[in-house]
Amino acid sequence: MNKPPVSDPLSDEELAADARAGSRSSFEELVHRYSLRLFHFLLPRVGTGQDTEDLVQETFLKVYRNIDRFDTAYKFSTWLYTIAVRLAIGFYRKNRTGGPTPESAGTWADPQDAMIREQESQNLWNTAKTLRPDLYQALWLRYMEDLSLKEIAGVMKKSRVHVRVLLHRARLQLGKQLNPAGEKEKFQCFAL
Repeated sequence: MNKPPVSDPLSDEELAADARAGSRSSFEELVHRYSLRLFHFLLPRVGTGQDTEDLVQETFLKVYRNIDRFDTAYKFSTWLYTIAVRLAIGFYRKNRTGGPTPESAGTWADPQDAMIREQESQNLWNTAKTLRPDLYQALWLRYMEDLSLKEIAGVMKKSRVHVRVLLHRARLQLGKQLNPAGEKEKFQCFAL
C-alpha cells in the first residue's frame, strides 16, 4: 500500500504570508515555532520569567498588528527578533533594573526531562547568559537561531565585522569561564 507523499511544512515566510492574508492557523503556527525560542532569547535581557513572558506576548501582538508590513523576500526570524530586541530595549529603559543576575537567568531548566547532552547544552547556555548582553545575543542568534552574520548584523544594528568581533569575544570569554584553569582543552561547541 502506497502512502501519500508527505508535504514539506511551510517555511516561516510562507506562514507569515498566509497570516498576512488572514490565516489564523498560520499565525498560531509561527507563535508555536518561536514562543519558547523567543522566551530564552529575551530572558537574560529582562531577568524575570513573568516579564519575559509579557515581552514575548507583546512581541507577537506587535507582529500580528504589523504583519502586513512584513516583506516575504526577507527572513521572518530576522524581522521577529528585531521587534523583540526593540521591545526589550524599551522595557529596559522604562524599568532600568540593571539586568538579571546569573542565578535568576538560569532557573528555568528541568533536569529530569533533559538528556545528558541537553543538560550539557543547557549548562553551556546558562554560562553564556553571564556574558554581556550583546555577546550573548550574538551567540544566540548565530548558534540557536542559525542566522547568518548579515542577518545578525541587521537584528543588532551593527556591521558584519562588529558581529564577527562580538562572536569571537563571546567564544573567548565563554571558553575562559568554562575552563578557568586555562588547560589546553578545546571547546568546539561554537565553531564558525
